[in-house]
Amino acid sequence: MIQYPLGMLLLTTMATQKVQIAEFTILTERDNIFCDDDDLVIYGRQFMLFFDACPNAFGGLTRLNLENLRFGESDIPNVLNTCKRLNHLRLFHCDSGSWTVLQVEHTQLSELAIVNCSFERVELNSLPKLTRIVFEGWISFEDPLSFGYVPLLDTVSLTNVSLSWHKMIKLSKFLRRTPSVRRLKLGFNSEKIWVQPECLTERLAYVFHQLRFVNLSNMPEGYDLTWTLFILKAAPNLKELYMSVCSYLNLALFYLPNFEVCHYSH
Repeated sequence: MIQYPLGMLLLTTMATQKVQIAEFTILTERDNIFCDDDDLVIYGRQFMLFFDACPNAFGGLTRLNLENLRFGESDIPNVLNTCKRLNHLRLFHCDSGSWTVLQVEHTQLSELAIVNCSFERVELNSLPKLTRIVFEGWISFEDPLSFGYVPLLDTVSLTNVSLSWHKMIKLSKFLRRTPSVRRLKLGFNSEKIWVQPECLTERLAYVFHQLRFVNLSNMPEGYDLTWTLFILKAAPNLKELYMSVCSYLNLALFYLPNFEVCHYSH
């Protein structure tokens, strides 16, 4: 964690001068692989003490990257409320204790990344300027992420290691409130597919109508393109398809009248 004298000097400078772009990153002494619960609690308390000591300086931040922190129930909402200029937030290996719900509201936030965080559920209640969400490594039995008011959301990246007790996600339901999405990445870091194939429905067509770019990353060996046809059929305006798999695929693209580019690797 950053030392108080240096940190206070830097943040005091930010608070007293006009800075257009100000990024702050918290790095902990231990890597996330070696952090246990006690480490997370200690690092979380250290950060909040630092944060509470200079709220005016944090109010000038535009980018904030946090890792290996265990927050109190109201800590993250307080951080978001204080950092009013924030347009980028990344949480890596953070939580608020066991099986807690993270609710996110912010008027300026445009980029949000939540990676390997142990929240039961993340609720994006009101993010009127959000354009990009990266969500990786969830633990929830149910739908791990919900979208509230996100009218400008353009890019969604979802990656997970699917375990036997994970619920399969139905994209027509999961993305039903994000019809503006143009770029979609689905990452599969295990042998199990965590997205449920669907028949073409009016709701699925509505969700994928604006889709232009799809990236299917690390598809498990043994799955072929027939599994992905439900996406291709529902996305008539798709322009580019990126796929990385472990086995040979016969690429059938006859469902894509406007299709231009396909990138395939294995």
